[in-house]
Amino acid sequence: GLTEEECQMISDASRYHDIGKIAVPQHLLLKPGPLSRTEMEQVKRHVVYGLKMLAHLSGAEVVKTIIATHHEHWDGNGYPRRVKGKEIPLCGRIAAICDVYDALTSDRPYRAAWSHDQAVSYIRERSGTQFDATLVELFLRVVTPVGGGV
Repeated sequence: GLTEEECQMISDASRYHDIGKIAVPQHLLLKPGPLSRTEMEQVKRHVVYGLKMLAHLSGAEVVKTIIATHHEHWDGNGYPRRVKGKEIPLCGRIAAICDVYDALTSDRPYRAAWSHDQAVSYIRERSGTQFDATLVELFLRVVTPVGGGV
């Protein structure tokens, strides 16, 4: 139900969702093993860092909203504010699904990229808890694996 312009705005703004990771120590982002609780708390601060970095910008509200809400969960168990359901702006709910898909299907220092099917299964399993179930269904209708196919 979004216009092409709204979709493009969300797509463009989403590119900056993790800009705050610039302020997170690189050794944490590149750590090959699991993060400790303290290390994970440091990484989670990237949301606050990103918002501080862009606080002075006017006209970047969608970017700021996505930064602030892309780690919130539909059931309220996300961060940083633990908002839930439709309290999470639509652009943040959309970015959350896309961010997780991208993260899972990309190589990381601590694990190899997952297949498209593995990532889709993960997202489907979290529909209605981590993610807005309606948006998951819409996402699954349009997402295709890298290289094409369905």
